[in-house]
Amino acid sequence: MYTRHAHINVPFTSIADGSMTKLLSQPPYTNMCFPQCEAIWFKPIRGHPTTMNPMHWNNNICKFVQCVHRMFPNTRMCGISSAISLSDNDHAVFGHIGELFTQLIQLSTSVSYFASSDHLFPARLSHTLGLTSIAYTECASSAQFVHLIRANHATLQELRIEATQPNLLAHIVAYPTPISFPYLSVLDAECLDPSPDFVPTYAPHAPFPRLETLTLHHPYPFTTRAVFAHNQHTLHRVSLHIQSTRDVLFYVHKVLGKQSMPRVTHFDIRVTCNELVWDKYVSPVVVSAFVECAPRVQHLQLNVDCVGLEPSVRGYLTHTMSLGNIRYLKIGHTTLSISDVVQVLSRVPNVAQLVIDPQTIDPTTNMWIQDTTSLDHVHMLIRMYPQLAKRLKHVVFGLATCADMEGAAHFAIQLAILCTQITCIRWTTHSTLFADHCERLLRVPESPYAKYTQRLRTIDWEKR
Repeated sequence: MYTRHAHINVPFTSIADGSMTKLLSQPPYTNMCFPQCEAIWFKPIRGHPTTMNPMHWNNNICKFVQCVHRMFPNTRMCGISSAISLSDNDHAVFGHIGELFTQLIQLSTSVSYFASSDHLFPARLSHTLGLTSIAYTECASSAQFVHLIRANHATLQELRIEATQPNLLAHIVAYPTPISFPYLSVLDAECLDPSPDFVPTYAPHAPFPRLETLTLHHPYPFTTRAVFAHNQHTLHRVSLHIQSTRDVLFYVHKVLGKQSMPRVTHFDIRVTCNELVWDKYVSPVVVSAFVECAPRVQHLQLNVDCVGLEPSVRGYLTHTMSLGNIRYLKIGHTTLSISDVVQVLSRVPNVAQLVIDPQTIDPTTNMWIQDTTSLDHVHMLIRMYPQLAKRLKHVVFGLATCADMEGAAHFAIQLAILCTQITCIRWTTHSTLFADHCERLLRVPESPYAKYTQRLRTIDWEKR
């Protein structure tokens, strides 16, 4: 059998009283084995009350774990997920779930944990060694989980953290003493900066010296300093979500220097801030820093949801950017006309896939597109850019609503006329409705697109 992920959603009481083990010890379960299974997710749920003496629960848990390992002999990852709020009567039963989880991960090298109660995380679990991957979603057991992460610093290769405790990452890398993770290659962190009264003895020189894939949500200065210390030359994939002017400027001046990440091929930067006023001399520097820090980027996502920066983003994309390595380009929250998009494509000659946020489409341009009876403007662009985007195959309109479709359909058709190698144009939502819009525009009597009907009918408007 070729199942690679198993989800075990059973009442814990049926494990504690032995009834689940009894069931799994009978046909057809005795003949079931899933050697290809790599991950087990355990989600305990409430069940019937049990009158069995708790002294026997651990023995039944051991037998259940033996059944699980018999059925899934090659499991490398074990996860537990529980958002159950415990009542006083539940504590005795659910207090043993942590013991179950501890036993399940003994033959695993990866652990994923999400729970709302310390009862699911026994103290001895924090001493488990040899783990290569840990995923932690905020719960009440943060101190013990920090201990688990630090205890496995010498073997960890992947670490994912989602937490709002302000001192969590600081405790992981610098408290009570600085620590290094010599083999960690993947870090996905969403956590707050340390509180003002937290001052580690001293920061580690390079806590993540071999980091290759980095995702940072809300990257505050302490987090950034710790994560980017002496490893920018090893990074290959970087994703940043920045949410304040202060942090944008910190990155521009302290982190994203020109060619500062020479090996990065995948770069996703999202800026979300409400400040409306940016210095006209500063904003171009900010935008150029986002792109020029990674000269070898092939997969670029640029989402700048900030009114004050939009003119600089548009200007950089259409007049300055020159990245011949880009194969995938996603643009969001920057209004562009069809002429602007053409200029962008002229600067990324090897792009194969273009993703456009519908908010990117200039509404005034859409009105002109829909009302025109000729394609003089498009013909002019064809003459100006006869070799436009010769490798562009796919165009995607993402995060869309029905209200955007009419203008986007004209936009898409004209883009297909300009870029003759496009074979697929799709809408991520309401794709059938979008295809109908495009087809209808091609069937309209005296359509301005009649000359290109044969070419446009080769387009797949819905391909996923």
